[in-house]
Amino acid sequence: MTIIAEHTTEKRDVYPVFRGLTELGVSNTDLAEALETSPMAVAAWRSGEARMPARLIAFLTLILDSLVERKGSEAAVTASMFPGLPAAGQIRTVRARDNLQQQQAFNCGFDRAHMESGLRLFLNWRNRKVFTDTRFVGVERGRAADIGHLGVAAT
Repeated sequence: MTIIAEHTTEKRDVYPVFRGLTELGVSNTDLAEALETSPMAVAAWRSGEARMPARLIAFLTLILDSLVERKGSEAAVTASMFPGLPAAGQIRTVRARDNLQQQQAFNCGFDRAHMESGLRLFLNWRNRKVFTDTRFVGVERGRAADIGHLGVAAT
């Protein structure tokens, strides 16, 4: 939160990854399910009341990355098929992508072990298909390519 003259003026997420996921319609309940924790813990991490482990930040960043990629692909296909159609929701995808880039820059400060742990969490989550909601359809796309490219064995 930003405090000016001892009054709360704005409630803001501590990490850009939360803003990006919110732009794409991901709720605290969705995040709690993916992180296997309570919505209250997610809310505390979002607000900065509790410190979020680096591996979980890396995990959420990978989720946001896959969702942004999917949304961008869908927008490109739609635009090519219907050139006159207004790009509904495109601004949200652009804002989510901006937040993703900010979070990725922040994550550069994490050590390799935290990043690898976040990657393992992401691969396990994607394999379990925790979300059956249409917002997450396609997240599993490219699984074999991801594993081969990263040189990581899925656990």
